[in-house]
Amino acid sequence: MAKDAFDEWLPRDYLRDYYSSLQEDERHTIRYFVEQMRAAPEGPVVCFGCGPTLHHVFLTAERATELYLADYLPRNLDEIERWRVRAADAHDWVPFVRYTLACETGAEPSDGEIAARMEQIRGRISGLVQADAGREDPMGPSFRGRFATVLSPFCADSATDDKAVWARYSRHIASLVAPGGLMLTSSLRHCRRYRVGNRQFTAANIDEADLQAILEQDFVQGSVAVEVRETPEHLAQGYSGIILARARRSEMPGR
Repeated sequence: MAKDAFDEWLPRDYLRDYYSSLQEDERHTIRYFVEQMRAAPEGPVVCFGCGPTLHHVFLTAERATELYLADYLPRNLDEIERWRVRAADAHDWVPFVRYTLACETGAEPSDGEIAARMEQIRGRISGLVQADAGREDPMGPSFRGRFATVLSPFCADSATDDKAVWARYSRHIASLVAPGGLMLTSSLRHCRRYRVGNRQFTAANIDEADLQAILEQDFVQGSVAVEVRETPEHLAQGYSGIILARARRSEMPGR
């Protein structure tokens, strides 16, 4: 990954712009991931390219035996650590936990249930890992093929404007999935740039056919499913649609 690509990245700007409230793209993404996790195998889980966020990991609680959060920027992981240790200035993820639990059960959760899920995730976190999708082993060799479920939302496509580089990043991330494991991912659709604060960051401008094709290189073809959600309310941020996908690794290593 280009060393200067995110020199101007400010985690607090990102949290403010995208996670001060539960926005439409994340309603779609969380609901989709909740449904897919119902069939996920139990085992270690990683959220790769998590940024400074935790909103996608609360839905892993019933399947994750261990939980890792991996990101390129240590300052993003610092934000997660602030939440983990209950720092006074940590970001508030309660609205996202509430929505996750409502998606899981169909009922409005109590404050106690929300607090319990957050404690469950705090206790499940096994590591915050500085990672680089540009490396063949993005978390290091010991993590290759280790995870029963890999979540990688809005990661590879939001890290480059080059489709060939995006494809390479995507396949490196896919290498983390264990035999028989599940890959869950999401991408910005037809996005060249997205806004964070007063800065613009480049994106790979992919569509659903691109994502389908790259997933079919590493996962069982019949297991790959790709869906589009229109999000016109996000046009000012640089995109008006998202792509959601899941795929299964073959039970046989290397196939």
